[in-house]
Amino acid sequence: MNYTPEQKHAIDCVLAIFETGKVPTAASYSTCTVLKDGAGISYGKHQCTDKSGSLDLVVKKYIELSGVHATELQKYLGYLATNESTKIDPKGPFPAWLTDLIALLKSAGADPIMHQAQDHVFDANYFNPAVKHANDIGLTTALGLLAIYDTCIHSGPGRVGTHRAAFPHKSPKNGGDEKEWVKAYLAARRAWLAGNSNPLVQKCVYRQDAILELIKSDNWELKLPVVVRGVKIS
Repeated sequence: MNYTPEQKHAIDCVLAIFETGKVPTAASYSTCTVLKDGAGISYGKHQCTDKSGSLDLVVKKYIELSGVHATELQKYLGYLATNESTKIDPKGPFPAWLTDLIALLKSAGADPIMHQAQDHVFDANYFNPAVKHANDIGLTTALGLLAIYDTCIHSGPGRVGTHRAAFPHKSPKNGGDEKEWVKAYLAARRAWLAGNSNPLVQKCVYRQDAILELIKSDNWELKLPVVVRGVKIS
């Protein structure tokens, strides 16, 4: 699986549009809120959450890299380890520790070391596993990698195997047609989302629909500019 920096940028932007509705900027690293779906704090460019454990990893990496606010964030590791923010009503009022942590995370988002920490964690735990899956499947297109990375970000790298087992198409590595395989994979992923017991997860079929729109435009290499859900990536 070979991809260019421009293709990785395009993939990153598509995922940001799915998660936040806009193309990421430097300010995106500071975004912080408490989600309504029980995931607790959602933070940064990639919207890492307390419940998933990705927020814990980002904060620990930031501390390891000696960020400006590393010492201050150290005292909140216990709250993150037990997912305390997932137990708070997102409508508020918030306890003092949560208000203070959110303010601190927003401040840390302006630190270039926090940018480095967030990017490192998501490359190591989501993008690189997506590339490995793509290699195992035999994918060669940027759009194929996007389909796999979206699953890794949204449901974790382990979910890819679940969807692969849900349809009969041969993988490209085993002689199958890549474009047909990706379409079948997206259909399996969409069906899984639509049939989920969580109504909020069901609504996420828009992600697969948006990727299918890119397929309709035959932009398999994600050449820029490209428009996703009304947002232009350049």
